[in-house]
Amino acid sequence: MKKIFIISALLISCSFAQAGDAPNNSQSKNGLGITGEVVVVGEVTGGKCFTQATAYDVFAEELNVNAIAADMQAIGFLSNIAALTYNAPQTYTFDADPCNGANEDNPHFSITEEINIKYETELSNGLTFAFEDEDFNFSTLSGNPSVTIGGAFGTIKFSEHISTIDSMLVGTAGSGADTAITPTSDGHVVRTSGSDSGLNVVYFTPSLYGMDFAVGYNSNLSASESGYNGNYKDTLSLGFGYETFIGDVVLSVGGAVEKTNINIETEQVCQEDDADRANQATSSYEFYAGLYGQDRCGGETLAAIGADVSFGEYTVSSAFSNLDTSLGSDMTVWSLGVAKTIDDIDYLIGYTTETLDYARENTDGENLKDKSKILMLEATKPIGDGVDIGLNVSNTEVDNISEKLGNGRQDAWSAGVSFTVGF
Repeated sequence: MKKIFIISALLISCSFAQAGDAPNNSQSKNGLGITGEVVVVGEVTGGKCFTQATAYDVFAEELNVNAIAADMQAIGFLSNIAALTYNAPQTYTFDADPCNGANEDNPHFSITEEINIKYETELSNGLTFAFEDEDFNFSTLSGNPSVTIGGAFGTIKFSEHISTIDSMLVGTAGSGADTAITPTSDGHVVRTSGSDSGLNVVYFTPSLYGMDFAVGYNSNLSASESGYNGNYKDTLSLGFGYETFIGDVVLSVGGAVEKTNINIETEQVCQEDDADRANQATSSYEFYAGLYGQDRCGGETLAAIGADVSFGEYTVSSAFSNLDTSLGSDMTVWSLGVAKTIDDIDYLIGYTTETLDYARENTDGENLKDKSKILMLEATKPIGDGVDIGLNVSNTEVDNISEKLGNGRQDAWSAGVSFTVGF
């Protein structure tokens, strides 16, 4: 459910919290419904921030300056890719502020708002029709519109921002925490590059003995078509969901696979882009990203699966997602969450690991990775009709390969309190 509110936040010695669902009675099954929320948050952050590191000749550490082309071929570059430019002394800066200045202004406050508009009706032939705009912005008259048609045949949904994985994946509670430092990924990956623009269509079958299926399609037209990604061919996906009771235990399983093939980019193009990025780098981060291939490139296959197990007041959630690209980096996310309700307070403890595998190994044959680990605690309590108070504490450790000669592993904590009023 969504909420809307106007209240000040009280700061405590802990991090940014996402408020829980507040009661909502304004949504209509047949007609127009408007829901929303405004969240006021007070937070403090801290940790290993502003840890200055002296600029260093990272280039010479990674490549033999007298045999640059040979080393680039050894790590996987094509022989016709131009050698990197090297003008001694070539020094690169490191990340001196992993918390992005957040702890310079403690405490600090923020206000977020979200409005959802939905019109739903049942036609005379038994079909249902719904138009919904999530996160509608009145000032720009923009949002995330979707159209849903349902009936005995199942449900079809049309939207720019929908994917089969996003719709069917369960068990993600405990991932995507609010953090003071930028992690490797913002939670689970739920779409490939082929379905992140243009019109997506997902068909959901009717439920049969607790089993549901979904099929997704995205038509990537030419790049001249506004809003479409012409680099990719059509994107297809297949998802499933299953729920059953085992005594007092409720088991829910869901996931999907999405695949898109490249339409324009080739290995040559991918590597030229990487070489240009490394050539233009002024920071260790950009140099490693280009030299070893941090970006997605080529065809992509995304697979994700998760499960929720509920018994009594406990729910255990776990999910796994893996994005594999044919010519670029790969992303893996695993999360675990445990939720329990005690005296009307909803508690959630979550742990997430995220790993980005670079496209190429270094000259020593070492597989290069960026990693992050996130531990979080959330607590949400209703304090009135449609009003929630929430608390969030998180600690994040980020280990980027580009920082190994600079600041090394970086960690930061975030803590705060939020108020939400919903309608």
